[in-house]
Amino acid sequence: MYVAAGKSPSQELMWLWAQQNKTVGDLLKVLDEMGHARARSLFQSQGNIFIVRLEFWLLCFPLRKCTWQVSEKQKYFITYNDVIEGTRHFHQDLKIGASAFTEVYCGKWGNGSFAVKVFKQGNKANWKALWEKFTKEIEVLQLYQHPNILELWGSFSEADLFCLVYPYLHNGSLFHRLHEVNHLPRPLSWQERLNIIKGTAKAVNHLHTAQPCMVICGNITSSNILLDEHLQPKLSDFGLACLRPHSVDQSCTIVLDTASHSNLCYLPEEYIRDGKLSVKLDVYSLGMVILETCTGQKVKQESGKSLFLVRNVLHSEFEEKGSVDACLRFLDPKVEHWPAAVALCVLRIGLECTGSKMRVRPSMEMVLQRLNQLLPMPALPEEQPHTL
Repeated sequence: MYVAAGKSPSQELMWLWAQQNKTVGDLLKVLDEMGHARARSLFQSQGNIFIVRLEFWLLCFPLRKCTWQVSEKQKYFITYNDVIEGTRHFHQDLKIGASAFTEVYCGKWGNGSFAVKVFKQGNKANWKALWEKFTKEIEVLQLYQHPNILELWGSFSEADLFCLVYPYLHNGSLFHRLHEVNHLPRPLSWQERLNIIKGTAKAVNHLHTAQPCMVICGNITSSNILLDEHLQPKLSDFGLACLRPHSVDQSCTIVLDTASHSNLCYLPEEYIRDGKLSVKLDVYSLGMVILETCTGQKVKQESGKSLFLVRNVLHSEFEEKGSVDACLRFLDPKVEHWPAAVALCVLRIGLECTGSKMRVRPSMEMVLQRLNQLLPMPALPEEQPHTL
């Protein structure tokens, strides 16, 4: 039946089994019966067996050393010792970021660089929560690869440390490029901003339409959109992601842990107030990123103002006054020659995505379809229209 529907029977079986809260101990019995000695050895650590809730990725994607593709013909392997040496044992001088649960370091290895995320283990009580975030990120990055999703180079669980290794992207995050322009040679152009928005939408749509389970990111912010050497976006940070079969209710209520979110301003009201989790949460968060990218204003500012105010004003201008010129004045003044028609369409998409009612927000497929229609040939400055 699953084959006829174009699905993987193995993945469906593993998903169903995982819902029964099976343990690694149960899995070891199955592996013994099947004679898979090597697979069984992956779950041994100094003679002890860790009994944890079975995530189906454990069978298919065990913790491993990974390959760093340097050229088409030559591959190198990065090991845990390489990570320790490259970061000088996680020296504070090499720390480039931190959150409530993780610290990120930049490491040197040969002629290249890598970034490593280390999960904090302040006490034994939060071990399970950290482990779930660690394994969830591995699961998403292994199963749902995409050109606009950050690559996973390696994952290690060594010496009471959980580490994830990624390529180091020198252009930093979208947040960095939008708001720390004093340290940059130039601000992002309107074409670059539009490409970043569209690339991020491609990644989110890929996750929402994935099989056998869709992925709800739950943590889309400008800080989690990294930019490669060509300023192509790479969506990152999936520790809070939720995998859900397409057949289940897509607007279920969950227990919300607000401490896990670094910025609640990107989250819709139905999630903050009622804990309703659905793909429309990601649509809202992407809409906030779109408005942030167009206006150049921070979502959360020290002055107490936030993009919520800009969003409300824009909604008022669009829906009540119908004033196009008033809306366009919110565009980032650092951007030159942004075509008014394109800017207006992008702002409208951002506002529709951030609608207060979940049911009126568009799907990611609709968002991507409209964004794909917004790349006209750039006109010369003197040819830019002054009105619509």
